[in-house]
Amino acid sequence: MTDAALNESAIREQAAEWIVRLDDALDDAQRQAVQAACRAWCAQDERHARIFRQMQQMWQAAAQPAKPKRGGKTAAAAGLLALLVLCWLLPLQAWLADVRVAPGELRQVTLEDGSRLTLDSGASVDIRFDGQMRSVHLHAGRLLADVAKDPQGRSFRIVGRDGTATALGTRYIVDQQAADTAVSVLESSVAVASRARPDQPVVLQAGQTVRYTRAAPGTPETLAPTATDAAWANGQLIFNATPLPEVVAELARHRRGILTLRRADELAELRFTGMLPLQDSDAALRILARSLPVSVEQATPYVVWLAPEETRTQK
Repeated sequence: MTDAALNESAIREQAAEWIVRLDDALDDAQRQAVQAACRAWCAQDERHARIFRQMQQMWQAAAQPAKPKRGGKTAAAAGLLALLVLCWLLPLQAWLADVRVAPGELRQVTLEDGSRLTLDSGASVDIRFDGQMRSVHLHAGRLLADVAKDPQGRSFRIVGRDGTATALGTRYIVDQQAADTAVSVLESSVAVASRARPDQPVVLQAGQTVRYTRAAPGTPETLAPTATDAAWANGQLIFNATPLPEVVAELARHRRGILTLRRADELAELRFTGMLPLQDSDAALRILARSLPVSVEQATPYVVWLAPEETRTQK
């Protein structure tokens, strides 16, 4: 997934992390490094800069009456920011969802009919079964559904912001992103319908994918080979000549804190082929550093960036 397609909730979460780190007790060198990395992150996307400014204004307004001292901030500041973003960072439904998955976590859930959901980092769902329908309401993130045959003959559907993806006896992925939703079919077939045109579904066969918005589905395409086995659901990220910014954006999705690029324009042409461990992002970063001319740099364990390798020797 490209950085432009990051869910806005994830952008808000990253902006909140930057604000906490910038307000923390740092020495001059650390502060300069965090400030530089934050500026680089804001420059990557207009939404980064806009949401960062909004979060910063809200933080400053809330902290003004009794701003904690630098040395004793940590827990109090983090708690304050958590309260500030609780009702803004994600839709209310996501916070009250039946299942919510923390950043960097994978979770498998077995439903009452025997179907299984694998929920990716940051995903949240509600589960609603009745006498006529088995429904999973996806509020944010990505999931893999392994649908069991229902003795009662009820349909199985995943309902999201942009429409529905109804199983026709299948295994499939639904990924709700900022701009649209992607459905990828691994087995059997799926009927995808937008909210605006619920009576005009597009039927996908195994090995096909489609992106759709509230208005209408796009044109079905063939799944990339690396997507057909849903490797992320098994704790792996597989890339085939993927641009480094896309690799880092996907890895950041599964990592707590901030992961970004320094001098991103110089790194944009680098491509990575290989497998990264999804649940050990430090190991994944070491693999990238061994495979490409980049260095891993950090101000704290929660503020990390990749930079052109030469910057390491220029310090």
